[in-house]
Amino acid sequence: MFNPPAWSLAVGDIGKHLILLSAALFAVSGASWFFSDKNATLEKAAKPSFTLACAALIGSFVSLGILFAFNRFEFEYVYGHSDHANAMAFRIAGIWSGQEGSFLLWGTCSAIFALFTVHKTGHYRRWYTIAYAFFLGGIASIIAFESPFNLNMLEGRVFVPEDGVGLAPALQNYWVTIHPPVIFLGFGSLTSLFALAAAALAIKDYDGWAPIARPWATLATVFLGLGLCMGGFWAYETLGWGGFWMWDPVENVSFVPWCFGAALIHGLLVQVTKKKWHMSNLLMAGLP
Repeated sequence: MFNPPAWSLAVGDIGKHLILLSAALFAVSGASWFFSDKNATLEKAAKPSFTLACAALIGSFVSLGILFAFNRFEFEYVYGHSDHANAMAFRIAGIWSGQEGSFLLWGTCSAIFALFTVHKTGHYRRWYTIAYAFFLGGIASIIAFESPFNLNMLEGRVFVPEDGVGLAPALQNYWVTIHPPVIFLGFGSLTSLFALAAAALAIKDYDGWAPIARPWATLATVFLGLGLCMGGFWAYETLGWGGFWMWDPVENVSFVPWCFGAALIHGLLVQVTKKKWHMSNLLMAGLP
């Protein structure tokens, strides 16, 4: 079938251009902050451009969610990860069931934490934003290259399949609707720790960042811990995965950062009370 509704094509265009806009704005914000020590007026451009870039990335995720909610199969990514038989919860879960959507979820969660944290970083803000903009700009560039908004084309025209491929059987479980978002919220909060550690190293202030980092380190560890437990329950319920939680890269990519987060929480307590472990804590905050 040809001639998809104009509104769905418009939503797809909005999502695609929001990703490009976010990548450009992250570059503007990072560069403006970097050169703001030579020209103070650049700070006026750096702050709003970072906020707008985060909002654009979140808006792109919302656009993809709308396309999944209405099963717009003219988009390759929606066609490959949804079908008419899916309930609405599984349609939304289709967003993060593939690589492109997972990167977009990762970037969106990181952008949300950026908006919550950037105003609370004090004199670390300049380098904090530079590090954060570098990371999110990279994520946005990857999503722009591997876009979830590509169209199904046939003989030069947009083609709308009657139905989609749908979720893989192993993913058709209620855990798919909550486990990945919780894990990626944990990954998003880890970005705040990375950016704060980078800022502390850049300005050589190894003490003042610890009180700022402690609540975010706790939150990241909680999210990752919850996600790990959910992943374990999901594995036990899905016989296709062997009925147990195996030691493989899928689990390690969450478990290893959780270990660093748990160690960082204790390390920050030692730093605040005994004035030790400064460099170790910066390493544990930056590595995950």
